[in-house]
Amino acid sequence: MKFGYHNPVRIRFGVDLLQACRELESNRILLVTSRGFSARGLTAKVQEVLGKRVVAVLDSITPNPELSELVALKNTLRDIGEFESVLAIGGGSVLDSAKFLSVRGDVVVRDNGLVIIEGDSSIASKPIFAFPTTAGTGSELTKWATIWDSKAGVKYSLQSDSLYPHTALYDVNLTRTLSRENTIATGLDALSHACESIWNKNANPISTHYALDSIKLIVRILPDLAENLQSFELRESMLYASMYAALAFSNTQTALAHAISYPITMRFGVPHGLACSFSIPLLLDCLPKCEAREILAPYTRAIKELFSTLKVSTNPRDYGLDSVVVEEVFASLNARAKNGVFELEEVKRIFLLVK
Repeated sequence: MKFGYHNPVRIRFGVDLLQACRELESNRILLVTSRGFSARGLTAKVQEVLGKRVVAVLDSITPNPELSELVALKNTLRDIGEFESVLAIGGGSVLDSAKFLSVRGDVVVRDNGLVIIEGDSSIASKPIFAFPTTAGTGSELTKWATIWDSKAGVKYSLQSDSLYPHTALYDVNLTRTLSRENTIATGLDALSHACESIWNKNANPISTHYALDSIKLIVRILPDLAENLQSFELRESMLYASMYAALAFSNTQTALAHAISYPITMRFGVPHGLACSFSIPLLLDCLPKCEAREILAPYTRAIKELFSTLKVSTNPRDYGLDSVVVEEVFASLNARAKNGVFELEEVKRIFLLVK
């Protein structure tokens, strides 16, 4: 077998946010975060530690970052002068936005629907130091960012090897303020990443190894964490699971479950973690006879029981997918759907049969 695996991101696990900020080797830092992070007083603490090294704070990042909003923010950066690096503290939307804002020069939309970087990709962006505050999205370990244009009904993907963050830094305590709802949704997002990297045409032994480690942890840990949100040990284990899943799909991309999720989030406002994961049990049953099916067979029952235990519906109709919408979604699937090993017409037939 011939295969390759690559992930250039440095990982620092078990750090303290403020101490790690003190140790950052950068003098002009753009801080990108969310209003919630600022409301809890953490932005002020980071600014106090970094002092004049912070050249600007952008804390207006919202869930599912909009292209128009990010372009406007990027334009404001021209007024603050040059910055050397980006410090991103937040969930997937913050980390994806930080990638967009890190780009040197303009980001444009091409006819193929992708948001791409103009210029030499080897120097396209500035170093990103990423502190994830959720255990699920994995953006801190990938070269992709999801950008939305809700008015046009389009989801764009920003992609470049230069968008791998410089360092992913994990402070377990940053995840302990997550609500039960967000803990479950982001945890199931990680589960989707893991499963989709296995039933993927780009899978390799290393990505599959990481994915299985993630699945084993999630099915064991997530139900307990949902009932013990302040547990440091359980939060730490979920961060491991999210990290392993990210190390898996960073080399494979996602596949059909994510492709199905984007129009559901766009049209019905279903949180991404639920939109990309509710179909996992159904897709497990749709797997053709292949290596991926054999690999996942020992975990299929536990995965299905996880959704039942968490009381998360796996019925497509509960997420707006009636027969009309199913037809529309499958007619407009993006390229991610082709990464999987599924026969798409057969999967659509099964979705239509669910009542």
